[in-house]
Amino acid sequence: MNGKRLVCLATLLGSLITGGRAEVVAEKRMIGELERLGKDGRDWLILGVEAEGFEKLSLRQKKLAYYLYRAAIAGNDIYYAQNHRYALEIKNLLEAIYLYSQGLDPEAKGAVHDYLKYIWINHGQYDSVEGTKVVPDWLTFEMLAEAAERARAQGAEIELSAGETLQEKLNRLRPSIFDASFEPVRTEQRAGKDIIADSAVNFWDPDITSRDMESVLTFWKQKLNVRFSRAKDGTVVPQEYRIGGLFDRELRTISYFLAKALPLAESVEQARGLRALLDYYQTGDEQLFREYSRQWLKTETVVDYLNGFVEQYTDPRGIIGAFEGNVSFVADSELIGKLADQALYFEQRMPWPDEYKRGTVTRPVANVVKVIVETGDSGPYSPAAYNLPNYSDIRRDLGSKNIILLNIETAHSEEIRAATIEGFYLPDVQEVYRKYGESARAWEVYMHEVIGHGSGRPDPSLSEDPRQVIGRAYSALEESRADLVALYHIFDPKLVEMGAFGAEEQRDIALAMYQGYLQGQLNAHRRYRDDTIREAHDKGRQLLLMYLHSGGESGDRDYGVEVIRREGDFYVEISDLDAARRGVADLLGRLQIIKSTGNEEEATALFDRFGTKVDVEWRDNIRARAAKLKLPNASAFVFPQLIPMAGGKDEKEMTDVRVVYEEDLTAQQLRWSRLAGVADEWIY
Repeated sequence: MNGKRLVCLATLLGSLITGGRAEVVAEKRMIGELERLGKDGRDWLILGVEAEGFEKLSLRQKKLAYYLYRAAIAGNDIYYAQNHRYALEIKNLLEAIYLYSQGLDPEAKGAVHDYLKYIWINHGQYDSVEGTKVVPDWLTFEMLAEAAERARAQGAEIELSAGETLQEKLNRLRPSIFDASFEPVRTEQRAGKDIIADSAVNFWDPDITSRDMESVLTFWKQKLNVRFSRAKDGTVVPQEYRIGGLFDRELRTISYFLAKALPLAESVEQARGLRALLDYYQTGDEQLFREYSRQWLKTETVVDYLNGFVEQYTDPRGIIGAFEGNVSFVADSELIGKLADQALYFEQRMPWPDEYKRGTVTRPVANVVKVIVETGDSGPYSPAAYNLPNYSDIRRDLGSKNIILLNIETAHSEEIRAATIEGFYLPDVQEVYRKYGESARAWEVYMHEVIGHGSGRPDPSLSEDPRQVIGRAYSALEESRADLVALYHIFDPKLVEMGAFGAEEQRDIALAMYQGYLQGQLNAHRRYRDDTIREAHDKGRQLLLMYLHSGGESGDRDYGVEVIRREGDFYVEISDLDAARRGVADLLGRLQIIKSTGNEEEATALFDRFGTKVDVEWRDNIRARAAKLKLPNASAFVFPQLIPMAGGKDEKEMTDVRVVYEEDLTAQQLRWSRLAGVADEWIY
């Protein structure tokens, strides 16, 4: 789209642009619960996020945040293209129909809009949590075809492949949208499956198999920023993500805004990281991304960001990175800083052999932040925290950086929380969970990130990165291991000494943490569409639930945890908290030995047995209770909008950046789509 048309989107945003000068009008404050999606609102809860405190940043910091914010938005479309070969095309088609839907039957328009929201949240037609195909609730192929024809007749620009008609395009996309059995799983890791050929993720052409990948050079197979295509002669050819290669337009736009941010960097390390990232996007050389990761790790600034091909969950091999971008600023990090100070103390008390404990621990960087924006793999479905870099040698030599997203973690509906406790927790634990559940969850996240992910060391005989050796079970193993570290250490008196909570509260907080973790995983069964758990975090939580419930690998241990049935409904009952902690210690020690020795066979066997199977009776019961209470399965977020303000003698001089909360999910996502490829900070 041309610049004039993009400028006109200000009418959607409740602001006016005049000669490069932005003047904000009345703000609507779209914060908290905005809407619910799905039948009876049971699929997604949409929450507006507040970034309180942004207005107190210095002008330099605000401008830095704004350019990084635009860089994050510029890369958002990349993740659609990575998720599925048609995901971005489907998104663009539905947006064109929605924007040119004047006169369309209201039922058809509503059906298009509803499915489009799912596409926005999931960056395509696969559920963000489970990675299984999401087909429309109300939209039919006939509705879509009629709406597309009407939109084109009204002037919508619908992209067509060479020689393709609109009807042929719709027929080509039909199974990807409407057929749940066609390419049903984005990331396939089940035993007995070809994890490449049976995964719909767009990291390779759909006819490429695991056997085909055997002939690819190791350099390319282990590369973070690559896709594989089938050449005319049948060989598998790598395609790098870089300027001049794949995602050229997006990476050029990202780089435009990163270059604007560079002179505003708050530290030498942040500037070096930005330079390395710019060079990485230009060349595709992963050594430059490693350098960015090292500098990012050393950066301790008020404004922070991620931008790049970072997390590797969507690759069934756990290697190729998915694009994500975010921007945040530091909130109160005193308590988490105290936890970071004690990283060596907790390392020395881990329940695994001493040879796998780190003798020295570089103090991890640990910050509580308020996020301003998250795109790609990190939003609008958002983590509560993250621990990076993922490179094992950098973690070993320099440590890790732990970021807690405070305004994501605290965003919730009090009504839903109360209904969940009442409907899913046994009466004798409801009060302790009401009182201590939020504190327990916070410390679970803190310890998972700060002393969990960075802990342990490999066996000296292991020459490769454990991620490469363990393969498809690695991500779930690592998430489970970090969770178990939190569950194990919540009893430690050092937390009381640090001021996390009082000694008289500690056992209740531990009980709330165990109950929330285990019952929470049982409650998660309402999200599963079949008999398989696919998401790495969920597989880790299921591993512990089933390990404790089943009596360990031998089946004869009493860990004080059972899934019981009371009046026809299933609940987690913890009869012996100390026994449950022993089970946590046993499993944690087992996982660390597997990781340290790179034992792929044992990791795979453990998760295939305990971490991936859904008890359909539990699932159906939990699902029915959630439906009765009309509880959404997951939350997604709408982020603040940053608006550049101009003034003074030079109308192109940025004199302030305002933060406003005027958008719902639709307004925000349409704006982001309009900004794709736009390298102009005044068109926002």
